[in-house]
Amino acid sequence: MEVLMKRFFFLFALFAAGTETFGDSCDKIDRPPKQETGCCGLDVADDDLKISGDAAINQFPWLALIENKDERITCTGVLISSQHVLTAAQCNYHGPVKVRLGEYNKTHSGPDCVVVDGKQVCNAGAITIPIATVRSHPDFQRPNHKGHDIALIKLADKVPFNEFIRPICLPNSDVLVSPPANLRLVNAGWGSRPSSSYEDDVVKHYVQLPYVDKETCSKVYSSLKDTSYQIRDSHICAGGEKGLDSCRGDGGGPLMYKDNGLYTLVGLVSFGKVPCGVEGVPSVYTKVYSHIPWIESLTRSL
Repeated sequence: MEVLMKRFFFLFALFAAGTETFGDSCDKIDRPPKQETGCCGLDVADDDLKISGDAAINQFPWLALIENKDERITCTGVLISSQHVLTAAQCNYHGPVKVRLGEYNKTHSGPDCVVVDGKQVCNAGAITIPIATVRSHPDFQRPNHKGHDIALIKLADKVPFNEFIRPICLPNSDVLVSPPANLRLVNAGWGSRPSSSYEDDVVKHYVQLPYVDKETCSKVYSSLKDTSYQIRDSHICAGGEKGLDSCRGDGGGPLMYKDNGLYTLVGLVSFGKVPCGVEGVPSVYTKVYSHIPWIESLTRSL
């Protein structure tokens, strides 16, 4: 109870201070911030999530779009510091050159606006930052999907934090060692919805997915009789409900755990059955906690 009360008063104080204070106090952090700093995992949107739906314009401000030299969006990423983005290692095969942040409607240039409770709310428009370097995990092997599908992007310039651009927290423990009952994890991005015939969606959206333990997930993928799909300790499985899933265009995007209003990045979209959203078949995510030493080492050296 004491821990929960401390978290409550901490979050209350942070939101009361406003977004300007967040930017002023957190912009100077070059490496992924710790949860206790109040510089990660927080948005100012209404966190009353449904099972799925369009995101608020200021929700999930760590979401990133990754573009190639032709300005085509190839993957999703996740901002973890003022200069670092995590994504899937498979995204490196598409020649990433730029990262777009602060986006809502990805087909619209300039500020995006939505009406909330009769009032118009607008962002400042997305910003695009060149990529300085990309490092894939050395143990990643394509197309065998044997794990370690994770890459770290260093941006050429530091990102200014605001209400629409903020980093997510990295995990400081493994919540899945003893997961809460009926745990649901959150995926968000611009990928296609399972019911859609389009390649992806133009507006940022989210879905809550049930956590699936490794043993159950392994049995599901073994039954598919595809030896390229091997579920490892460095994977997380989530989903398996009809019409609810990460999908095309979501590769490299986040799987998030929300606790008392604080979001932690637990996974990155890696692979799943095609078509997506099949009942009884969860999708598979790279487990971020398994790669924390690698992430911390790279963010110190890059």
